[in-house]
Parts: sequence; C-alpha cells; structure tokens
Amino acid sequence: MELLDETTLDKIDVRELTSKANLSRQTFYYNFKNKQDMVNWIFDKNNEAARQVFLKNHSIREYILTVLNTIVKYRTFYANVLVGEYGESGMPGPFENGIIRSVQEIELHSPKGRMSTEQWDALVFFAFGTKGMVMYWITGDMRMDAEAMTDVILSNMPSSLRDYIEESTKKYEVFSSC
Repeated sequence: MELLDETTLDKIDVRELTSKANLSRQTFYYNFKNKQDMVNWIFDKNNEAARQVFLKNHSIREYILTVLNTIVKYRTFYANVLVGEYGESGMPGPFENGIIRSVQEIELHSPKGRMSTEQWDALVFFAFGTKGMVMYWITGDMRMDAEAMTDVILSNMPSSLRDYIEESTKKYEVFSSC
C-alpha cells in the first residue's frame, strides 16, 4: 500500500510490490491474480467497516460517510488507484459495487419487493456518478469534509431510487440528517 501512496497503479510493477513487501513473486501470485486483484482485496478490507455499519443500521448515509472517512484516511492511496496516468478510471468495480450491494441488501428485505428496471438503472447510474464525484473530490483540494460530501452525494441520488430506499427502510431512517 505504501507504493500506491507514491505513484499510480499503472506505474508499479509486481517486482516493486514484492520487493517492498519482502515477498517472492510466487507468494504474490499465489494470493493474487495480478495488481488489480491485490488492490481489489485492499478495497474490500477497507470497505468492511462501512459494510458492518450498513448491516447494523441499514443507513446508506452512514455507509457512504464511513467509506468517505476511509478515503480521507488513505487519500493518496485512493487518489493513485482511482485515477490512472491519463485521468482514466484505474479502478472499475469495488467502489460502485459497494453502493450497489448495500442497496441490494435493502432490496432483499424490502416489503416493496424487487426494484423496477428504472430504479435499478438509477442505482447503477448513481453508483458510477458517485465514484466520479469522489474521484474529483479526492484529487482536488477536498474543500468539504466527508460529512458534507456525503450530503452532496445523497442530494444527487435519483428520486426513484431515493423513494424506493426510503419506503423499503422506513424503520431505519436511512436519510436522517440529510
């Protein structure tokens, strides 16, 4: 993770990673398919706290806030992994999937049943749009704190998705203090 504090993922090779970690290449490839797989593992480990917060109180707001606080803590790492050499996304998947999985967890227990196609499309759009907002936030000057950024993200949630989540989780008050 230290190397990713210094440079982007696309500029690091496996030899550098294994040398810095005092591991053999065989050990690396025993545990990971490639660099991206290793970064996905780090994302998953860092996302576990947010997942636990979500499972405890079913709050999308608390989930996003916990993720953003982790990103603030490891800002350089996330900036170097999320944004590659040419400003392209270097990390397709784990960030968006965390948001999507949280809403799917709500869907599993929703008295409203499954989301409509429109709501599903809104969820995917929201997840990818949120990633873009967060990439801009962490690579810029981060003029707002994680709490304020969480409010901005939630205020940009499509209404059909917001309505579904609110109706599905009324007893949890998932949008409290928004």
